[in-house]
Amino acid sequence: MRGRLVVAFLGWLASLALGHAAVPERLEGFQAEARLFVLDNRPEASRVVAVDLPAGQVVAEVSVPPRGMSLVATPSGRYLLVARGRDTDRQWLTVVWTGKEEGRWSRPVVAKSLLLGRGWNIGHGAEAYTLGDKLLAFAERDAVAFRFPEESLAPEAPFQAERIRLPNPDHYHVLETPEGVYLTLLARGQVMLMDRGLKETRVSFPCPIEHGEVFHGGTGRSFFACAKDVLAVEGGKELRRLPYPVGERIGAFLKGEGAFFGYSDSVQHLQRLDPVALTLTPIPLGGVFLRGKSDGKRLYVLLTDGRLQVREAREGRLLREIRVSRPFPEMDEDTGGAIYPDLAPWLERGLVYASLPHLGQVAEVDVERGLVVRYLRVGGSPTRMVLVRP
Repeated sequence: MRGRLVVAFLGWLASLALGHAAVPERLEGFQAEARLFVLDNRPEASRVVAVDLPAGQVVAEVSVPPRGMSLVATPSGRYLLVARGRDTDRQWLTVVWTGKEEGRWSRPVVAKSLLLGRGWNIGHGAEAYTLGDKLLAFAERDAVAFRFPEESLAPEAPFQAERIRLPNPDHYHVLETPEGVYLTLLARGQVMLMDRGLKETRVSFPCPIEHGEVFHGGTGRSFFACAKDVLAVEGGKELRRLPYPVGERIGAFLKGEGAFFGYSDSVQHLQRLDPVALTLTPIPLGGVFLRGKSDGKRLYVLLTDGRLQVREAREGRLLREIRVSRPFPEMDEDTGGAIYPDLAPWLERGLVYASLPHLGQVAEVDVERGLVVRYLRVGGSPTRMVLVRP
């Protein structure tokens, strides 16, 4: 009897062992030429959707805190930063590993969730801010900037950042130039030339409601969009102020070929800035501006009536228009979370992707042939986008 019990007990142990037997590891790799990341920004359940291209297959859905505001990529393309809107007391900064590796793509995951400050300003368009060889992120409500190496974002690494005290809570941008770093303050209405560590102010210029800045390497000139004009600076000295030629101001610039193109929400013109001749020339759009991007060769302008304009990037001349959507509903985006559509150009393929929040889709547009190739159904309310290449 005792022998039978021992045998039964050993059999039970064996069954447990077999139930938790080791399994071989398998390679979890994905084949893609590029990976498109889309912020689905529903009010209570936001996520970052990863779509592998050209197949158009959704390979991951990464949950992030609701009401995302910004989605930007680090220079290497290995990480995304997702800033939450400013309407809660928990303004998380989420770090997503994109899965980009040497010779392969892996599954995207959340690498870190940081709760360090309030009022995050982490980049312009789809690109993270940098200062020197490090990343820069502003906690604007706390008047602090964090400067850190990209390696600090790795899942296995501690997050180590230099804290830089800023003059006061404000909306900040930085512009690196040979003479130093320009720090812009919207509420204070100033442009300050500082040392490269943002510690010492060398000179400042009045610029009410500054929003939008760009540096032209060919002339060494910097340009800052103020409330009524564009401030031109060369070598740390004011060169000229360029009044706006139409009753619209500039809030940001698209980089073209030998020129820059100023725009802002709901304008009906681009304003071509010639950095050599120091002129501003209005370019009528024939509609209301909603979103714009540049790949350096072409300008892409999405209008509120659902037309996508393709313009050459030297003079801003219209090449073609493609209808990508019915008219967008009226919307007014604040800092509580992103609701506007976005554009992501793929220069090498001659494609541009347009998110359509009101349809839960992303339009893939062949800009050379002037047609929508397909609609990618990502669901929800897709807004900001980032295209990551190998």
